[in-house]
Amino acid sequence: PNGGRPPKYVKFVGKDKGEGLPEVFLEDPHTFQPKPGPKGQIHAWGLYPMNYQLLYFADNPPSPERQFLKVLMERKRQQLEQVDLAGLDKRDVILRISLCCLTDAHGKPRVWRRFRVSAGTNLGVFQDKIISPIMGWVRNYHCYTFTDYRDGALFGPEKSGAIDRAHSAQVGYDFLPDDIYMLAHLFGKEGDQFGYLYDFGDKWYHDIEVEKIFDQKDSDGHVEILEGCGICPGGTKMQGNFNWEDDLKIHRRAYSRFDRRQKIREILSSPNYEDYKKSPATFDHNVFDKELAVARLNTALASPNSVKSGAKKFNQPIAPGAQDTIRMMDERWNKKGESVQQRPSDDSGGFWQETVTNARDKKRESVCAACGKPAGAALRACSACKKILYCSVECQKRHWKIIHKSQCVPRANTKD
Repeated sequence: PNGGRPPKYVKFVGKDKGEGLPEVFLEDPHTFQPKPGPKGQIHAWGLYPMNYQLLYFADNPPSPERQFLKVLMERKRQQLEQVDLAGLDKRDVILRISLCCLTDAHGKPRVWRRFRVSAGTNLGVFQDKIISPIMGWVRNYHCYTFTDYRDGALFGPEKSGAIDRAHSAQVGYDFLPDDIYMLAHLFGKEGDQFGYLYDFGDKWYHDIEVEKIFDQKDSDGHVEILEGCGICPGGTKMQGNFNWEDDLKIHRRAYSRFDRRQKIREILSSPNYEDYKKSPATFDHNVFDKELAVARLNTALASPNSVKSGAKKFNQPIAPGAQDTIRMMDERWNKKGESVQQRPSDDSGGFWQETVTNARDKKRESVCAACGKPAGAALRACSACKKILYCSVECQKRHWKIIHKSQCVPRANTKD
């Protein structure tokens, strides 16, 4: 196997001789330098994601891939500790996110969004409160990663309870915790790109390009959706970029009127279209509903961070009382302020379950509820409910008039 060449670092156990193991894992991870692909990008640590051998079931002992990756991750941690962002985290950027491999007849992306955001935004918050609502994905439903295309390093939710986390070996094995890093750690200049993967099962791949970096004097940290094109795919049934591309081709060329209606109903039955209130007859694959995206964004900004360990799950009980048993099992792991919420499904007899929190976000892991600015220690809580954070008195007053007055649970006559 592998030409009889022994590994330089990893150790095999039992009867494993390394047969079928990609050659890269025979190298020394302390000196390993991944090679860019045709587009100049490096994905998934520069490795070849695959399923583990049964000899290393449950990582006891660690597989050769895990042994190799542990060194790469530590190298990246040390690099990030020493990096000088040179004020990039204080500057706003315009980003363009697009679904990969979905292009029109002219080779241009079919599903994309342009928006403004601070490069100092925490990556976990960026995914949960900004990317998800802007694209149209469901918050706290699937696992995800961000990819630094310069070296293939991955960042993701450290304690995600999403079911598709089971497929992590297929998308890079492991990742650094996104809650302690910022957007500014993923790029250095205008024109740079980094990756975003949503859902380890279906695998929705995105490219995110840095179109513009504002001067610090012109940066106020606010989030703003600028424009976009194309609907968000139906998340649970469309099975990734390539299948969605096939669906779009079929819809455009071959479907009868009846078949088109059936396909639209299938899309609208997905969880990420629960708040789509328009008639199916007006549905258009090529249209970006900016009004709906702005509403989703505002709702996300004014809510607590998702409890990633209690990600949304659909359950189909098979015995009486199973619903209560499932809730109690998850409640065992709740922290202060957390609770398990269940919601019945309209048509299947099953139910959705998610852990939510009433606790206030950590300031370094949140943004202003009104404008999206990551003000860190400068964020101040609503003086009434103590749960929502603002970057300024002006933002608090504006948000109070628009929506928070109806959401807040204050002491009766407390001035906010």
